[in-house]
Amino acid sequence: MSRRTALPMLLSTLLTTWVSCAPILSNSPPNFTLIVPASFGASLTVKHYRKGQDILTSPPFKVTTSVPMTEYRGWYGPSSASHSWAVRVYATLNSKVVAAYGKARDGFEADLNEGREFLGFGDPYPHPIFARFERKHFRWGDAVSFFSLSYQDTPDSGVYVPDNGHLIYEVWGVTRDQQYTVVASVSVNHPKLADWGPQVRVVKDVETLKKDRDYQLIEGCPPDQFEPSLNAFDRVLDSLEIQHTSGGNGSKRNREQTE
Repeated sequence: MSRRTALPMLLSTLLTTWVSCAPILSNSPPNFTLIVPASFGASLTVKHYRKGQDILTSPPFKVTTSVPMTEYRGWYGPSSASHSWAVRVYATLNSKVVAAYGKARDGFEADLNEGREFLGFGDPYPHPIFARFERKHFRWGDAVSFFSLSYQDTPDSGVYVPDNGHLIYEVWGVTRDQQYTVVASVSVNHPKLADWGPQVRVVKDVETLKKDRDYQLIEGCPPDQFEPSLNAFDRVLDSLEIQHTSGGNGSKRNREQTE
């Protein structure tokens, strides 16, 4: 077998993919690399956005980034599964993230909402619920993480307990040079939570919710009990490495994925 033939075969056996954003122009969207394991690599895309560029235009919805941003987006498992994820790097230091890391006691005090902070819209689903607030250290900087749950249709009274279908793990951080803000999220399930539907219980208020068994479950259970594992997603995020400023007009790279 020739070396020219053997090399592609060798690459196809690797368990991880190194995806990089090619440098384009200065003073434009951030340029960074991320090591994405095959398990997270379904339908992987990388897009660059300039300040004021539309991310989504679907009347009546319009989402526009307020600062240059680069986004990795993919799926955990088959692309038909519910575990979508995204890692976005914004070319700015967000003071609310710094404050959350410094003094917030929980997700309610952190009050971090990507739509409001960067994308030109507030939370379309009011009164989100937060759980499992933690401070974390990555190679690129410091961050806070938490679960968020928000619902388009709220019960007539009270609040829903956590369920499989609305549980989002979020990580917000700033780089050590304080030039960039990192926002990452992934939808997760837990085997002991109910799937979304009529069987999801309702409690009377947030204080009662915090004492509920399902809330307590996601607060304190091991991170590897979730699907995908919170530790596994943190490892993907820890591989993030800012290169230098680059740009593009919503460019998209095809994935180089190993199975």
